[in-house]
Amino acid sequence: MLEKIVDNFAENFIESLFDSMAGVVYCVKDRQGRYQTVNQAFVERLDVDTKSDVVGKKANDFFPRDLASVYDSQDEYVFSKGLPIQDQLERITKRDGSMGWFLASKFPIMDDNEQVVAVVGISQDLHTPSDGDLELSDLKVVVDYIKDHLDQPLRVEQLAERFGWSQVLMDRRMKRVFRLSTKKFIMKCRLEETVRRLITTDESLSEIAIACGFSDQSAFSRQFRATTNQTPLSYRKKHRV
Repeated sequence: MLEKIVDNFAENFIESLFDSMAGVVYCVKDRQGRYQTVNQAFVERLDVDTKSDVVGKKANDFFPRDLASVYDSQDEYVFSKGLPIQDQLERITKRDGSMGWFLASKFPIMDDNEQVVAVVGISQDLHTPSDGDLELSDLKVVVDYIKDHLDQPLRVEQLAERFGWSQVLMDRRMKRVFRLSTKKFIMKCRLEETVRRLITTDESLSEIAIACGFSDQSAFSRQFRATTNQTPLSYRKKHRV
């Protein structure tokens, strides 16, 4: 009896905790892919009225088929391997139609027999800091350098040395301002530039790949699809102005 009370308290506490965290989406799914628990931010992202509108339903009840398929594949990986997926950089379409970024992670919940019985999903919206935020953290010169040299390798250790910091200090400042490591921030900048070029230029995929620092077109296409759930060509066709 006491154990059940403690478990209920922990579950309610965790849900309340995530309800209080702006910009953080939280959910728990069972082995059949049904939502068992969600927080208020998840309700708002889906643009439904209450949590009860979500609980018991599946990803394909709310998301486009291709996107729901990606989520289901991620869940299956966690269930089958018993391993987490952490800090997956993904690009999304917000409720107002604008594009945004978030970091997604999924973790297994195991029973006493170490069998995965549920998956916890957490995603965090990434905001764009102001120039004042960057200057306060001494990051503006770093960010400007990265964006001006996307066609180059941009190794973190070389960046840190160039600006007189340790890698640990650089990552700490990046995470404080962008919620991303330096390496992931560089990838985000590369992908943002590929998106711009896909929409506004007639450059080939290989030209875009080279200009944005990818080793080749294949590497660019794999990373782009993993992040946007679309191929570069399908994205260009859909969003071309």
